[in-house]
Amino acid sequence: MEKVVTITKVQPLKERSYINGHGDNEIFVSRGFVMTDGIDTFYAEATGEYARQLPAEIDTTVCHSVQLQMCSRPYQDREGQTRYSNEIRIVKVS
Repeated sequence: MEKVVTITKVQPLKERSYINGHGDNEIFVSRGFVMTDGIDTFYAEATGEYARQLPAEIDTTVCHSVQLQMCSRPYQDREGQTRYSNEIRIVKVS
């Protein structure tokens, strides 16, 4: 999905270690953004090398075109009920 948004907040770059499915240590890199299209406000993350490439200082006074990838992830709550979390990943900012 492509949207025209204003970025209202940029989170610092975060890195965390994890063990992948093959038992190897890897590092997950992400940078979070709060953005609005004037109606909806949402949180999205850039991940991997793209998160490293994005500047920590982004102009919050202008509109940006962003390409987003959205998915819904199921998880179990404490009572064993299936709940869903929407995740939005930034593919490109221009």
